Amino acid sequence: MTHQDSLGLKHWVGRACAILALSISVSAHAQSPEGDVKPAESAAGWTTDSKMGASGTQPKISLDNQPPIVLTPEQLKLLGNINGYLNELINLRGRFVQTDHRNEEKRGRFYIHRPGKLRFDYASPSKLRIVSDGEYLSVEDHDLKTVDKFPLNATPITMLLGEEVNLTRDALILDMRQDETAVVVVIKDKSGNSPGHLQLFFKRPELELYEWVITDAQGLDTRIQLADMVIGDEQAESFFQSSSIELDNLDNN
Repeated sequence: MTHQDSLGLKHWVGRACAILALSISVSAHAQSPEGDVKPAESAAGWTTDSKMGASGTQPKISLDNQPPIVLTPEQLKLLGNINGYLNELINLRGRFVQTDHRNEEKRGRFYIHRPGKLRFDYASPSKLRIVSDGEYLSVEDHDLKTVDKFPLNATPITMLLGEEVNLTRDALILDMRQDETAVVVVIKDKSGNSPGHLQLFFKRPELELYEWVITDAQGLDTRIQLADMVIGDEQAESFFQSSSIELDNLDNN
């Protein structure tokens, strides 16, 4: 099923893309043994359970209706460094831990090839796979034997999967805070096609993204933590094509 433009599209995309909207912007750190996903420790105490975060018991930052902030020269320079860091990341693979607004946890593997291509395989017992071929984002449910497709340019990941990543140009900067050990940037798609906003958490002084939070149009949060990242491991083009939904054995552990 291919969706073009509807309220259903925006709702589905807002939730489906929660696990992958920022998936290209990861680093090759935080290694852990095979099968044991241990995300990088948070820097400066800024996590999704702190006042900078969005999923803990602390007050949530409500920014969807807030105008973008006026960036200082220091913040503009730092944002330029972040753009440069993200643009260095082209072919990636690794593991992810997803925690949703109900505190339910899922794990799996992801693969990225810019521009436009990605693949998220959820670990068993889930049989969910999300694939982008550069034009469409396909959400495959191998339990229900269904595939839903959405235009990639209608999803939040568009500004992060292009030939060039430029948050200064393509995103509204709703908030930005930093100290010597960490920086948090809250962004929203400037085009208005994607509801909600994203929080990106980077370590400093060497930039390293260690987690993100996506808040969707309903105010629901999804937290992503990263581990076992490998940069430069390129996959074949066919790897990012939507597979046959009749696939009997989905090996995504």
